[in-house]
Amino acid sequence: MRVLVAEDGMMMRRILVRALEGWKYEVTEVENGAQAWEAFEAEPFRMVLTDWVMPEVDGLDLIRRIRSANLPFYVYIILLTAKSEKEDLVVGMEAGADDFLVKPVDHNELRVRLREGERIVRLEQELAEQNRQLRETQAALVQSEKLASLGQMAAGMAHEINNPIALVANNLAVLKRDVSSSLELLDMYRSIHDEIAKIKPELAKRAADLEEECDYQWIRNESPELFDRSLSGLQRVRDIVQNLRSFARLDEAELDHMDVNAALFAVSQVLHHEIESRQIELIVDPGDVPSILCEPVKIQQVLHHLLLNAIQASNISGAITLRSSRCDEGVQIDIQDHGSGMSGSDLAHIFEPFFTTRAVGSGQGLGLAVSYGIVRDHGGSIQVRSQLGRGSTFSVQLPIRPLDNQSPGGSHES
Repeated sequence: MRVLVAEDGMMMRRILVRALEGWKYEVTEVENGAQAWEAFEAEPFRMVLTDWVMPEVDGLDLIRRIRSANLPFYVYIILLTAKSEKEDLVVGMEAGADDFLVKPVDHNELRVRLREGERIVRLEQELAEQNRQLRETQAALVQSEKLASLGQMAAGMAHEINNPIALVANNLAVLKRDVSSSLELLDMYRSIHDEIAKIKPELAKRAADLEEECDYQWIRNESPELFDRSLSGLQRVRDIVQNLRSFARLDEAELDHMDVNAALFAVSQVLHHEIESRQIELIVDPGDVPSILCEPVKIQQVLHHLLLNAIQASNISGAITLRSSRCDEGVQIDIQDHGSGMSGSDLAHIFEPFFTTRAVGSGQGLGLAVSYGIVRDHGGSIQVRSQLGRGSTFSVQLPIRPLDNQSPGGSHES
């Protein structure tokens, strides 16, 4: 464990450093509080030994700075001083010190205090890890509820929309056929218009007026295309519903073979509106890849989230590429955008539950954490390459079938 020693007395500092190194600690030594704070800012330490009275920045100021640094982990601080009054002990502890050693320091006592500090630091690490796992599990449960809701919504949509669509489509097909026949009949009557005019001029004139009033020629020319466009629009609605059903995999068992390329097209169709509204050019580049044995609903959710992230990170009229290919592990899926990208500091946390780079209130920070857990539980991996201002590429690698010791439906613990 790394320990920072701040002591302005050279002899005392060397004694402390020699003792700590003998106990196998990695030691950084500084002469005063200012140097100690500079070293701490460069790379925070988990344990600090600091003298009370030092030039420039004393021990109490150093402790207060460390405590106010809002670090993601706990720092154990031992205050060294020649002061031994109870009032001094209270002042030091109120400043944030964890322990108190009176000079000259007894080596046995120092070692016991360091061991206690190390134990507390390790307990804090274990607690932080358990808390991380708890949050990840909670995120997975939330996402599972979302998936269940999505399945119910898709089932309801399929039932409520498909039936009236079928009715309207059938009626349009019949109407198209009958209107076509009616127009042929009218064309026949138009062909004998001059003969009718000779026998019934008033009737012929009335027919000509009606023809002009209803713009018969426009109807004659445009009605076939109107019917075709209407039927095409209904087919589009059918396709949307079918893609949503495919996305939710309502009719399939949890563990099943999934066509990776079909999944890419299905997810792109589900997000068609978002892609179109941002005028994004979506390039789907399907490779020669085998189907994989997985939980399709979960893998589709991963692809959905990664593509949605790419859309939201892209500029208007940007471009996104979905690509599948073979890899050593089995199948690789790349989602590449040319949008805002991410900084190195953000990349270090993107798979942590509740971490998000979006504005407050616009993202829950769950999607990537859950996606990471889903892919990991399938025996796969997610890798990301990103440059700030130049875009990101997420690469999902999945085995053709999960390993025997993998359980896709299992927990999300690491």
